[in-house]
Amino acid sequence: MADSPDGADRRSKENVPVAAAAKEADPAKGKAGKKEKVGDGKDKKPEKQSGSQRGSLTKSHMGMAGAGVGGPAKPTMRYMPTYRLESKNPLNKERVENIIKAVMNRHYNDEYMFHPKHSLHMAAQVSEEIKNRIKLNNYDRYRYIVLVTVGEFLMQGLYSMVNFLWDAEKDGFVTYSVERPSYFAVCTTFYLYYD
Repeated sequence: MADSPDGADRRSKENVPVAAAAKEADPAKGKAGKKEKVGDGKDKKPEKQSGSQRGSLTKSHMGMAGAGVGGPAKPTMRYMPTYRLESKNPLNKERVENIIKAVMNRHYNDEYMFHPKHSLHMAAQVSEEIKNRIKLNNYDRYRYIVLVTVGEFLMQGLYSMVNFLWDAEKDGFVTYSVERPSYFAVCTTFYLYYD
């Protein structure tokens, strides 16, 4: 009798790992995986389900890694620093003042009549024209902000304040105003050095 319990224990210990391995290999089968006999593996065909899952994961990962999300990566141009702190073509403040005066006097002359809607579009066009004419001078490493304010004289006052943080040696502003009996126009141009 001692032989039979030991023999039963040996058989159950050998079968337990095989049954556990069958469960882990295919959890989708559930109870059917327990009933299947373990053989030498020559009779079985490879299962399509697990192979197709692996194949799809492999394909999707290879597709993302190989081609990238947006296609092949383009090489980026890297420039060495020049360590140059001044522009080759520095801004000439007098020329900027002359450009602003010429454009403002041409558009806001005695023939101009103030109208709220028309004046808004006119101010936008004038500021764009001033900015483009300054850019034509090809001042190196500068950014420009052009503000044009137009209003009608109706016994009111106008106060304007601008706060900024800039380099006092390289940055600055130019302002010019036109006053007529019925309206006023003020243009302020900021030039900021940008390395």
